Amino acid sequence: MQLRAGLCNKFQLKTTAIYRPLIRYLPSLCAKASPTLSLLEKHTTEVKIQHKKINKYIAGAKSSLFKKFFYWDQNALIKVPSWLLSVGPSNKKSNNSFKENEGNENPDGKNQENNPYNGPNFFLWAIGFFLISVLLKNGGNGGIPETSWPVFLRLMLQTGEVDRLTVSSNQDQVYVFLKEGAQINGREVSSSGPDYKFSIGNLQRFEENLIAEQKKLGIESPDYIPVSYSSSNKSKFSLLEIMMIGGAALAFIFYFISNKTKGGLGFGSFGNPFLRHTVAKATIIKPGSKQGISFKKVAGMNEAKQEVMEFVDFLKNADKFKELGAKMPKGALLCGPPGTGKTLLAKAIATESSVPFLSMAGSDFVEMFSGVGAARVRDLFSQARKMSPCIVYVDEIDAIGRARRPGQGGNSEQESTLNQLLVEMDGINSGEGVVMLASTNRPDILDQALMRPGRFDRTITIDLPTLVERKDIFEIYLSDLKLGSSLTKYSERLAELTPGKSGADIANICNEAALHAARLNEKCVDSANFEYAVERVIAGIQKRTNTMSDIERRIVAYHEAGHAIVNWMLKYTEPVLKISIIPRTSSPFGYTQKFPLDIKLHTNEQLFDMMCGHLGGRAAEAITFGRITTGAEDDLKLVTKMAYQQIVTFGMNERIGPISFRMKNSEEISRKPYSDALARIIDEEARSLVSKALDVTNKVITENKIKLDKLASELLEKEVINHDTLIQIIGPPPFGDKRETYYKKAFQST
Repeated sequence: MQLRAGLCNKFQLKTTAIYRPLIRYLPSLCAKASPTLSLLEKHTTEVKIQHKKINKYIAGAKSSLFKKFFYWDQNALIKVPSWLLSVGPSNKKSNNSFKENEGNENPDGKNQENNPYNGPNFFLWAIGFFLISVLLKNGGNGGIPETSWPVFLRLMLQTGEVDRLTVSSNQDQVYVFLKEGAQINGREVSSSGPDYKFSIGNLQRFEENLIAEQKKLGIESPDYIPVSYSSSNKSKFSLLEIMMIGGAALAFIFYFISNKTKGGLGFGSFGNPFLRHTVAKATIIKPGSKQGISFKKVAGMNEAKQEVMEFVDFLKNADKFKELGAKMPKGALLCGPPGTGKTLLAKAIATESSVPFLSMAGSDFVEMFSGVGAARVRDLFSQARKMSPCIVYVDEIDAIGRARRPGQGGNSEQESTLNQLLVEMDGINSGEGVVMLASTNRPDILDQALMRPGRFDRTITIDLPTLVERKDIFEIYLSDLKLGSSLTKYSERLAELTPGKSGADIANICNEAALHAARLNEKCVDSANFEYAVERVIAGIQKRTNTMSDIERRIVAYHEAGHAIVNWMLKYTEPVLKISIIPRTSSPFGYTQKFPLDIKLHTNEQLFDMMCGHLGGRAAEAITFGRITTGAEDDLKLVTKMAYQQIVTFGMNERIGPISFRMKNSEEISRKPYSDALARIIDEEARSLVSKALDVTNKVITENKIKLDKLASELLEKEVINHDTLIQIIGPPPFGDKRETYYKKAFQST
C-alpha cells in the first residue's frame, strides 16, 4: 500500500516523456490510495529504492497503459507487478508478490494467474461494474423525476410545454412527455421521455381537473393535450440496457456453471459447462479388496455362483482357457425376482476377482440433457478399456435396455443410450478384456439385440430359494446373532416357516428378531423373537388402535376357525401353524398362518382341496350366522383364479379338453383369446367347479360344527392359537402331520 501510494505521487509529479503519456490513465489507480497520501509521503526513500524496478516494467510497455487494462494480447502485456494492481487491503502475500515476480518477464504469458486483470476474475469485475453503473444511472425515483400536480400546472401545462400524457396501468400515476426543446426552470429538457411523473388519487377527478384547467387557458376541445392509458408501466431501462443486463447475467451464469467443471477457465475459454454431465461416475473397486462380501457369504444359488465363478477364473487364469482356443464370454445377465441376491452376487464377484470392478446403476445413465446417456456409456467403457482386463457391472439395466418400439422414434434419449451400449459391448471398437455383468428383475422387457450371444452370452436365473437353500441362508445370518439355542435348530425351523421368501426377506426376519429381543432387554434371541419376526414380515404389525365390535370379533373368529377346520380335515391342504384374530396391517381382520409346501407340481385333487380351504371361512359364516359378509373377498378372488387356471391354463377340465390359453396376471379373465362360445363354456365350468368346492366345504364344516364352535370360543378368549393348542382342541389331523412327512423327506434328500 505504501509503495503504491508513493508511486502514484511520483506519476502525478513527473512530467518527463516517459511518464507524460501514462498520467491520463492513472487517476483510478491513484484514487485508491488518495485517502492515505498524507501518511505515505514519509516513505519517499522506499519509493526511490523501488524506482529502478518500476522503470523496468514501464520501459517494457510498447504502447500506453490502456493496452494493459483493455487489450488481452499476452505477447504485448506490460508486466506490472501484482502488488501495484491489487485492490483491497494489503496482506503478506500481496506485499511479497513483487519479489516473487521479480526477474520473471515471462514473455510467453504462461504464468498469468497472479494477474488480476487476466482471466475470468477481471471479466466478472467488469460485469459487476457495468451492472452497478446502470442501476445507479437508472436508480433513484425509478429513473424518472417526480413532480406534483401544482408544479405540473404552473411550470408545464400553463407554459405550453406539455406534448402528451400517459396514465399508468395502475391508474395511480401520470407520465408527462414534454415537447422537444422544452425548458423547465430555465433548463432545457433533452430526455426522450417520459420526462416527469406525478401521482393522482382518483382518475376521474384528474380527468375533470385537467379539462377544467385547459378551459381556463382557453384551449379548445380539439386541441386538448392527448391522454393515453398504458397497459403496463414504461420500463425504466432502455432496450439496449435490458439486453446488456441480460447478457451480463447470462455470462455470469455461464461462468458459474463452467467453474464447476474440470475444463479450462482462462479468459476466452470458459470450459465445457456440460462436461461433468457426460462423465460416468462409476464406483471402482480395486483388485484384491477384501472389505466386501466373499462367495462364502453368499448362500444358496449354487448354480449361479458356479457360472459367475467361471468368469472370475477366466480373468485370473486366462492362459488355461486360451490354450484350448476358448474365448472369454462377453457378458452375463443376472435375472430373477426381487431380493434373490443378484446385486449381492455382483458384490462377491467384485471382492473375489483380481481385476478392477466398475459398477453403475442403470438410472445413472438417465439425465435431462439429450445425449448425456450415450456419452456416459462411452466414458464408462473408455475407463474400462484403460483398466483392462476388468469387469463392468450395471445394476437394474432395464432402465436403459428396454426394448425399442416402432412408434418410439429414433431420436429418443433412451434409444440413443441403448444403441451406444450395444456398440460398446459388441461393435467395431469393442475388444477383449472387458466383461459385462448386469442384473434385472424384468428380463422380459429387455431389447433382443442386448440379449443375443456376443453381448450377454449367458443368462443366469436366480430363483427364490428352496427349503435347503433357505436353511443355508438362515445359517449365515444367524451366525451374527446371539442365539438362545443351537443354530441348526433355528435354521431348520425358520426355513419351514418361510416358504416363498427371498434372501432379502430372510435377512429382514433375522434383523427384526434381534431388534425385538433388544427392545425387550433380553440377553439372547430365542424362538419367540423369531416367531414374532416371521409374523411381522408375513402379516404386518399389530394394529392396536383398530378395535372391532363384539359382533365383528365373533364373525372373524368363526371365519378363521372355518379356514383352520377345513385345512385340518382335508388330505391335500396345507398344514395350519397359527390362527389369530388380532388385526394387522396386512390382515385387518386376522389371519390363518399355514405351512405352504414347496411343491412344484400339483394334481387336480390337490388344487381342489386348496380351493376348499380358501372357502372355509365363508362356509363357516353362512352355516353359523345364516348370512355372509365381505370378509371373504380375498378368498373368493383366489378361488376364482385357481378355477380358471385349471380350466384355461392347466387343461384339467374334461369338457374343455387339454388346451391352454396362458395369459399374464389379471388379464387372463378380462382378455380372452378364444371365441365367445368357448368363453361361455369356460365360465360355466369355472362356476361349476367353485360350486362343487363350496359344497364339499359346507359338508366339512357341518360335520365338524362342534369343533368349529369350540375353536371359535377359544379364539375369542385367547385371540391367538398355535399348532400345539390346536391339536388339544380339535385333535390330531386325520391324515397325519403332513409337514413332518414333507420336511423330513426334504432334509434327508440333501
